[in-house]
Amino acid sequence: MSVIGWDIGGVHVKAARVTEGRVARSTLRAFSIERDLDALARVLCDIADDVAGASGDRHAITMTAELSQRFRTKGEGVDAVLAAHEAAFPGADVAVLDTAGNFITPAEARYAPLDASASNWLATALVVGRRHPDCLLVDMGSTTTDIIPIVAHEVMALGRTDPDRLASGELVYTGVIRTPIEAVVTSVPW
Repeated sequence: MSVIGWDIGGVHVKAARVTEGRVARSTLRAFSIERDLDALARVLCDIADDVAGASGDRHAITMTAELSQRFRTKGEGVDAVLAAHEAAFPGADVAVLDTAGNFITPAEARYAPLDASASNWLATALVVGRRHPDCLLVDMGSTTTDIIPIVAHEVMALGRTDPDRLASGELVYTGVIRTPIEAVVTSVPW
């Protein structure tokens, strides 16, 4: 059996099929959840086809789409992302990575959405930590950059939530595509 790992973000959705511990296929799709939440289930199905379907696969989810301005709360966003995934893959075996590094059920993620919110950085760090015992992981995404120390294969981040990671300097609002202008300048000439 394969696992499809999902990273469902606000402007990109990524998926990788892992078989026997190796990435067999991966893909990335630009998709703005803020513009068309109703299309998310269809986009997930299309992406699953890109990585060779989802029938019989387990699914592991991280997300940041719940942080979109489309949602009033993280809980509303977590529920919407999980509802779209359930519509795309009814009855699938699904686990959500929480910010403590545990896989939890979608029901648990809905019950504790702050634990399920924005755990993608940890998924990356856990994988890197398996191969590189001592390193500083710098992961620049569309909107933010994660700076994560790994010591003796362990993720040594001071923060686990976005507010804590911002305060510790482990999360910086500077990214490749959507850096907010106020993150890089203090004034703009007029």
